[in-house]
Amino acid sequence: MIRTLLNKQIHFSQLLFFALTSSLGLGILLVAFQLFIDTQSLFSTSNDLLGNQHLIINKDLGRENAFTPEEIATIKEQKFVKKIGGFTHGTYRVVASVSVANYTSISTEMFLEAVPDEFLDIQSTEWNWKPGNREVPIIIPKNYVNLYNFGYAASTGMPQINENIIREIPIELNLYGSSKREKYNAYILDASEKINSILVPESFLKYTNKTLSPEKTNKVSRIILEVNNPSDPTVLDFLNSNNYKYLQNDLQTSKTSYFLQLILIIVLGIGILITILSITLVVTNINLLILKNKQTICQLHFLGFSSTQIAKVYHQISYKILGVSILIAFLFTLLCKFLFAPYLVKLRIDTNLFSLVYVFVAAIILFIVLVIYYTKHTNKKIQQMTAMNTSLLTSEI
Repeated sequence: MIRTLLNKQIHFSQLLFFALTSSLGLGILLVAFQLFIDTQSLFSTSNDLLGNQHLIINKDLGRENAFTPEEIATIKEQKFVKKIGGFTHGTYRVVASVSVANYTSISTEMFLEAVPDEFLDIQSTEWNWKPGNREVPIIIPKNYVNLYNFGYAASTGMPQINENIIREIPIELNLYGSSKREKYNAYILDASEKINSILVPESFLKYTNKTLSPEKTNKVSRIILEVNNPSDPTVLDFLNSNNYKYLQNDLQTSKTSYFLQLILIIVLGIGILITILSITLVVTNINLLILKNKQTICQLHFLGFSSTQIAKVYHQISYKILGVSILIAFLFTLLCKFLFAPYLVKLRIDTNLFSLVYVFVAAIILFIVLVIYYTKHTNKKIQQMTAMNTSLLTSEI
């Protein structure tokens, strides 16, 4: 009986309009969340497109181009610096030899450097070395592989290599220090897209520097910084005022990163704003429905029906609106995922369907939170309506 009396002023078209309005904001919110989940690989430190940016700086070329401890301390104190690390270089001569079956062996002089592991974009349990080990992992720049394949190999008839078999190539390192000579076997663990240098574990470089050339002092000639945005004017002003050099390519990548972050934040902000407005609109319309039935509600309460019993009718209405809204929003998110998939693939982002689980969980959490909010709000309005002095509430919405 209560439901029949109170539903007289409620039309299906109204409820559908409320649901569509609410689903618009919720849909944009879930789509932004879906994009955030799908692009998590870009936000990680191993990929600097959307994550924290690394900037490599150095001083003008010359005899005294190493950073002093005081200069390093000053850089570390800057507010925009999150982490700082120095490039450690070998203080000895390095000759690397590569032998490939049926081909002439290659020998070349090279250099070795190391940076703290936290700045590497390669994560592997093999990236370690202890005194006594005779095999050394090496990380090379990815563009070195391209230069070899499309330059050296193409002109000399040497076999081209890919990243899957690159670690199978045996390398012999001959280290010539001022006090002794040592030989190590090495292999290429991976190719880095971030650091343009031939890297070995820090422990290996520190050990060989100490044992091969103990009288030489290792100086820091390059520094790697982790900052949120290398193109920030504050960062550039500091570097330029101290005549520190940096690669313009790093800044271009940073600008792209900052732009993509800004777009994602704007979309998320618009989704939150529209969601708040749509929730406000639904609440306002529920209030209107309650006010339209004010006389009926007061009569039912006078006949002995509690405010909780009366409020349940409006709870069911708000739950239906919210349920339909969440369903439409989730279907809209699913559609957008498939529409965006080709563009995300171009960014080398894995667009598997498992990420929809997170969106589904987020939708359930949103539903629960809004159910609690609508329930408390409706209970409050009904309690006000059934109070003794209801005449004061006739103009409230």
